[in-house]
Amino acid sequence: MTTNFMLTSATALLITGVASADFIGFDGFSSTNSQGNSVVQMYAVFDNADAVALNIFNADVYVAGGEFIHNDVQVGAGGTWSPNASLDIPGFADSSNDSYVTIGYGVGAEAATNGTSLDPGFGAGLGGTIPTGAGWFNGNPPNEQVASEFGGGFNGRSGYAVMLGQFVWSGGLFFCFEGEIGYNRGAGTEVEFGSDICFPTPGTLALLGLGGCATRRRRG
Repeated sequence: MTTNFMLTSATALLITGVASADFIGFDGFSSTNSQGNSVVQMYAVFDNADAVALNIFNADVYVAGGEFIHNDVQVGAGGTWSPNASLDIPGFADSSNDSYVTIGYGVGAEAATNGTSLDPGFGAGLGGTIPTGAGWFNGNPPNEQVASEFGGGFNGRSGYAVMLGQFVWSGGLFFCFEGEIGYNRGAGTEVEFGSDICFPTPGTLALLGLGGCATRRRRG
């Protein structure tokens, strides 16, 4: 089962201005996996195919009233947000039921070649939450994470996108993704920046108050 969400005009007013017209915003898809858990896959969407995603920073990724699920090879230590641990090992690790962050790279059979690194704000990178203000980046810049064709997520946006992570949790709780992104158009080009906030509606507004992640951060 897949559920799409829209960003209302009220929440759109809360988006902190996008620094470049080439970055459209964050968008994603919501589904329920075979274990009955909620899954969101988030993307950065651009208006052209030459955008290269570099990093996410000042992130606030939040599920109301709960924590994200990990099902990776470090699950005994609480699970890690590092995507190179998100393997598929029958009876032990399942990437379809695992929360991780990434800058365009894959997991499962591709996990060993995932070049995404967690920034120091993550600490050990373990546990069911992402520390407010943390981020992640492409740790192998020569392997450029170029955007590929994309259309129709939470906000129905279309363009070109790079995957930023998968977030898994139990129950019908509400999800919020806010952050800033650095990107360019390939080696030697100027780094540009953008920011956005994306979360389901209308229930999120009722639970978190107008402003979603931003309001939670101010109260924290």
